Formats: sequence, structure tokens, C-alpha cells
Amino acid sequence: MTKILAGILLALLISTGSRAQNKFIPTDPYTSWDGITHKSKYLITSPGFMGPNSLPVPELHKGKVPENIYWTGRYEYFLGKGNQTQDFYTRFIIPLKNRVGIEFTYVPVEFFTMDSITSRLWRSFSGTPAEGHSLGDIYFGTIIQVVRNHAYLPNLSLAMTCRTASGTGREYARHTDTPGYHLDASVGDSYGSGEGFFKSFSWYLEGGFLVWQTYLDDYPQNDAWLYGAGIDLSFRDFYINQDLRGYSGYMNNGDQPLVYSAELGIRIGTAAFTFGYENGLRDYPFQCFRTGICLDGLK
Repeated sequence: MTKILAGILLALLISTGSRAQNKFIPTDPYTSWDGITHKSKYLITSPGFMGPNSLPVPELHKGKVPENIYWTGRYEYFLGKGNQTQDFYTRFIIPLKNRVGIEFTYVPVEFFTMDSITSRLWRSFSGTPAEGHSLGDIYFGTIIQVVRNHAYLPNLSLAMTCRTASGTGREYARHTDTPGYHLDASVGDSYGSGEGFFKSFSWYLEGGFLVWQTYLDDYPQNDAWLYGAGIDLSFRDFYINQDLRGYSGYMNNGDQPLVYSAELGIRIGTAAFTFGYENGLRDYPFQCFRTGICLDGLK
């Protein structure tokens, strides 16, 4: 028994040591700064060590381009240990002849507070408590419908999304101030008559590839596998959506976020009032509470 416990302890020490010596995690800037190197070089450019809007897990495409213009706008409140963030989020998808969709996602502004522990953990330039606001990154892309309403095959779509370096607040680890992009393929299908109290059940799966830039001289880019799955339940007056999604980078420096999301929508014609919850299960140390409006019947 003693040998077993000793072996377990040794394994834990080795695991902890390997994480601490990870070559993708720069040295502590508060004890080793040389007075010359720009402080951005000490940032850990990963979702586990930055604000919730810096490198979020993309929303799923569900295997289809919407038949009508889709728009959602919502208020979001992120709660994390030593950090609070509030923002406004918007997303547009504009279909072109039901085969191609133009997508636009943006968080115009976020307001944040963080304590000294979080500030130092996230390698902010000052390492002291901070509060303020930052502007968000702009995401834009194209969705292509490959298969739709086939007798035997599920819906299939391909998408490419680019991220601009428009976000501010790099000195507080709010955004990366670097570009990125992701590619994904998604499949999904629906079952149900669309009539009555229970209208339909839908499932969807997604896989892809996500890339973003870092400040590491020898490893300036992180590449990650992107994945996700979800189900939608549609009723006459409301709907319930749930999904599990994430991506896995190769640096093991907080770059493998996994999140669970749920949303309730209360229908009013072609609009819906939405209430959502998101929980970071790994490398995304936040819970998010959100409320907003969704329109999916615009022509």
C-alpha cells in the first residue's frame, strides 16, 4: 500500500512539474521581466488565461443555412473566480438562395472587473486589480449548404469564419489583438411534423479546425481540433436547445476549452425571448447567464 501511495504521489508531482515547465507558458513576468521585452510576450494566449470573449468556443452551425434571415442580440453576464464580465452580443446569418449564408458575429463592448490574483494569473501588464471596458473582435464568414432535405442523408454544411484583430484590452488579457480563423463541417437532421404541441426534435454534430496567433517567438500559432454536438426540442410556444462543444489545441496551456450551453426560447410569432446558461467544463473558467431576443423569420 505504501508503494502504491508513493507511486501516485510521484505521478502527481511529475504531472504538476511538467505543466509548470511547459515550454508554451512564458516565465513569470513579475519576477523575470528584463525591462526590455514587451509585456505581451509573457501572455498565455489561451482561453484558460484570458477573458471570456478572447478565444471563445464558436457556436455550432447545425448542418444548415437558415431559410430566413437569422438575428439574435443578447446581454451576457460572465462570472468567474476573481473576474466579472458583462457584454452585449449579436449574430447575423443572411441566406442567399438557401444554399449560401453570410455570417457576422460581434461583441461590441464588454465591461469587466478582476482582482489582483486573477490579474497576475492572466499575466496582465500591471498585475494589479483592474476594471474597465474593451471592444470585441469581429467574426465574419460563409456557410455553404452541401446537402439539404435529402430523403436519406442528413443536412450537411461547410463553413469558414475569420476573426479580426479588432479587440482591445490586450494589456488586461481581454482580447488577443491577433487574427484567427476556423473551418467546420456540420451535419444534422430533424424529426417531427412541425404541427401540434410538440413540433420537432433535431440533432447535430460538428467537426473542424481552429487556428489563432500567439506571442511565442518559436511557436507563433496554435492549431486546434474543433468539435461539438447538440439537440434541439421545438414546441408550439417555446423551444429548448442544448449543446456540448469545444476545441483542443496542442500546447496544453489552457488551450482545450469545453463548454456546455442550454437555451430556452419563448416564441412570439417569428421572434423569441431567450434565456441561456453556459458553463465552462475545462479551460474556460466562467459561467455565463444570458438573455436576449432572437428573430428567425425575417425576409
